[in-house]
Amino acid sequence: MSVTPQAPAATVAEAIARIDRNDAQLQAWIYVDRDAARTVPANGPLAGMPFGVKDIIEVSGMPTRYGLENFGIAAAPIDAWCVAALRAAGAVPVGKTHSTALAFRDPAPTRNPHNLEHTPGGSSAGSAAAVGAGHVPFALATQTLGSTVRPAAFCGVVGYKPTHGTIPGQGVTPQAPTFDTVGIIAANMQITAQVAAVFLAGLDTEPTGAPRIAYAPGAFADRFEPAVLGALQATADGVAAAGATVERIDAPAIAGEAIAPHWTISTFEANAVLRPLRVYGFPPLLDAFIAAAPETTYDMYRAALEFRARTRTQIAALLARYDVLLLACANPAPGLDSTGDVVPFMPWTFWGLPVLTLPVARSAAGLPIGVQLVAAPGADATLLRAARWIERSIAARG
Repeated sequence: MSVTPQAPAATVAEAIARIDRNDAQLQAWIYVDRDAARTVPANGPLAGMPFGVKDIIEVSGMPTRYGLENFGIAAAPIDAWCVAALRAAGAVPVGKTHSTALAFRDPAPTRNPHNLEHTPGGSSAGSAAAVGAGHVPFALATQTLGSTVRPAAFCGVVGYKPTHGTIPGQGVTPQAPTFDTVGIIAANMQITAQVAAVFLAGLDTEPTGAPRIAYAPGAFADRFEPAVLGALQATADGVAAAGATVERIDAPAIAGEAIAPHWTISTFEANAVLRPLRVYGFPPLLDAFIAAAPETTYDMYRAALEFRARTRTQIAALLARYDVLLLACANPAPGLDSTGDVVPFMPWTFWGLPVLTLPVARSAAGLPIGVQLVAAPGADATLLRAARWIERSIAARG
């Protein structure tokens, strides 16, 4: 069963009506502000646009539960920086979307809007499902491994993780600060660009020409189903036919080498950040992770950080030759007992690169398939321009 509409809600009142209509099935929202329509601003670049906020991000007047069943907190006194910036641009937060527990891997109660028997991904489960179901045009998410891009791909929408540090993290619950990044999940690239412009002053995302694309179909290819690799190849062929310069390259070897040090850094930092909260009761996967985390030593952590600094220069030099790197993203969403494979996203988060997923196809079962676009550090405008051009070329092909 699907709950996906044709277009996202355009107003706060419409957003709340859509939530009321089917969120009992979808379970994308943990809190809805039914008075939000009373304070809709009349101006600003996002005037009146409703949005959701992942429930590890504070919103003034709304509770934050961090995905923990046994944790209750009074309404936050002030907005997180990212929420405050969006309010200043005229957008209206209509509620908090479900997160996995402390943004880890224990599944949230949320379902995939394209098929309620499948996962929307994690940890930004509710944000992706809410956008995929058309409840809101966009929602805030976070990514430490793949938690913006993967759920967006599963739910057939755009997921954008900016260069690390682009959006200040004040008011966002940390997990591994070296990687934690506020992201945007949106219905399409136009909305993505509108929201991104709030955080990137002077951002111009209108394409000025066909992009230069490095195409790496071999990256983690053994992890993907044939339908995913087929959709990736069709995308590469389609954009080349539309005028893009597409150069097939070997998968960067250091991408695979980044996985182990990423786990080391995230494990060490998450243990320091999350262990004190264990008194509130953790679900099984998070509890087991924290129990084992002290096995990661400080020396291991420092070595992983040194590897990251050294190899970031190498990957930046490769990416600087192109506008974007085109890669497979994720298999179609699995069942409800898993939030999906994180490995294909980890290298790009590891180096703090800007990453974006675009929906390009559907599986035989009707589940969305996306592709992944990666750009050089700080090249967010280039990434967004290329993604808009690719989205248009896909739409033109029908």
